[in-house]
Amino acid sequence: MNTSKKAAGFLRTRGTGTGRWLGNILYNIKASKAWDQKLFYYQFLPAIPGVTATYLGLLLPARLVQGLEEGWEIQRILACVLLLYVGMCLLKMADKGMGEYLYRNYPTLIMYYEKLCYGKVMRLDYRMLEEPETAGLMANTWNVLRSEFGFRNALCATPQILGSLAGIGWYGILIARKNYGILLLTLANTLFNTLLMSWLRKKQEKLHKKVGAYSKKTAYINRMSMDRQAGKDIRIYRMTDWFLQKYDRALGDMDSIYRQIHDGAFLRAAGEALAAFLVNGFSYFYLISLLVKGEMSASGFVLYMGLVGSLSGYFAQLMGQLLVLNPVSVSVGYIRQFLALPESMDWSGQGLGAEKLEELKREGIRVDFEQVSYTYPGGEEPVLHQINLTIAPGEKLALIGLNGAGKTTLVKLLCGFYRPDRGRILINGIPASDFAREEYFELISVLFQDSALLPMTLDFNLTGKGAEAIDRKRLTWALKVSGFWEKYQSLPQKGQSLLVREVSGSVDFSGGEKQKLLFARALYKEAPLMILDEPTAALDPIAENEMYLKFDEAAQGRTCLYISHRLSSTRFCDRILLMEQGQVMEEGTHEELMARGGRYRELFEMQSRYYREREEQRRRNAFME
Repeated sequence: MNTSKKAAGFLRTRGTGTGRWLGNILYNIKASKAWDQKLFYYQFLPAIPGVTATYLGLLLPARLVQGLEEGWEIQRILACVLLLYVGMCLLKMADKGMGEYLYRNYPTLIMYYEKLCYGKVMRLDYRMLEEPETAGLMANTWNVLRSEFGFRNALCATPQILGSLAGIGWYGILIARKNYGILLLTLANTLFNTLLMSWLRKKQEKLHKKVGAYSKKTAYINRMSMDRQAGKDIRIYRMTDWFLQKYDRALGDMDSIYRQIHDGAFLRAAGEALAAFLVNGFSYFYLISLLVKGEMSASGFVLYMGLVGSLSGYFAQLMGQLLVLNPVSVSVGYIRQFLALPESMDWSGQGLGAEKLEELKREGIRVDFEQVSYTYPGGEEPVLHQINLTIAPGEKLALIGLNGAGKTTLVKLLCGFYRPDRGRILINGIPASDFAREEYFELISVLFQDSALLPMTLDFNLTGKGAEAIDRKRLTWALKVSGFWEKYQSLPQKGQSLLVREVSGSVDFSGGEKQKLLFARALYKEAPLMILDEPTAALDPIAENEMYLKFDEAAQGRTCLYISHRLSSTRFCDRILLMEQGQVMEEGTHEELMARGGRYRELFEMQSRYYREREEQRRRNAFME
């Protein structure tokens, strides 16, 4: 079964299970415990002092009236009032202190979720990042992580919900001793509000799913507006207004959805307020009638009026805080669904083992493509069609072809980023799927055309290791072979120099220098299979020729795949493959392909003529000057 179909099916089945409201709320509570023990316990402990303080606040005026009714001495009245007041203040201080901790430290829980999600996205199979289902889920996940107030409200809502439940139970028992009807009406009101809340929660879940598509658009515009490379095109071609129009349109669509969410919340609040008015009206009428008939003392009336009002308030607070948790439940549902994605569906769980892996490295890498075909998800035509290819151990193979020929797709398949729809890829006779993912990546070193540099030290970018773990001898060799040694030595802080402009005091390099740096990084890894994707694209002809000579030295004992659009740059390779329309059209050495007079010769002569004309033009311009 196609792995992209497996992933899509997984997303659909997980979406119905992990989106459950209670499960998501409990997951959020457990996450707070995993991150910060205080965040966890302070969601539960405030319920005790909070409810007790409220009860003391109701008891205080009742005891005061009772003292006046029964003729207590003034000292006794003052002592009772003072004791209740001090106890109430101390309990409120404890409640407030724990609540402040929750409020001030909630951002760290979001950072914890972000850490989990960032780690997850880096561990996922690369293929999954390009699938529409995963991309949509990721967009929703990043969107909810930016909504920090929802998580803050969730942490602060938990103690209020627990306090409300405790208050409802305590006050409900006291009120039931006077009249079961009041309690039953209150419970009926709660059921009504629960139904309203359930309706609103389902409505919000459906609407939040629609927000994901628009948040993906706004995130893309945000990213492009701050991207240095895109910034040049945006300014030269005056694309600012177009970007802003797209952003405004996406915001307008999102605003329409959020308006529907808020309208639903308003209807729920209006229904809750009407039901509370009817229940409280009956309760107060009943208590007043008992007082008028003399069946209840004035102090009892004061106490039970407070109990009824507080019970109603607790029910309202419970419904309100449960409603606060609705969007949080949806948010946590997206996070859970994303974190539950299988990190790898293409690789063996056990792998070959370290001993077998070292044996492969000693033998040298042989690569076999057997009847390999691949079609991108949603595509109708295969990008690669029945590719049969063998790369012998230690062979230098050049892969050439026009744009869209399938070169990049073939490289991604060889790197293990994709899996063939049909056929298989073998490494030394072993199917690629039999390797553990990290084992397979250990065999490959790649210089991608669009490789990224991190805002860290130069040495870390070259080796991926801290200063104490770097093999200096191997690093020096890689720098010299790549041609980056002189630039490295010229830097005041050498390997401790910080890269990219975003870091204060950092250094930056030209396109050609970056190409050499990335070449050094690929060499340092010392993998037995090396892939170079347009390694000389940013180099001038002289630097390009120097790199060819260095590459021939670096390739000794390694299996190498070299991709280029400059046909003249492939002459040093043992064999050349010309690809067109997802198939290998011609194969052989440069001399053999030229002698056949086929498509390779046509393209080679076309490029040669272009470069000759450009060189002649350059010389004429120099002469005129």
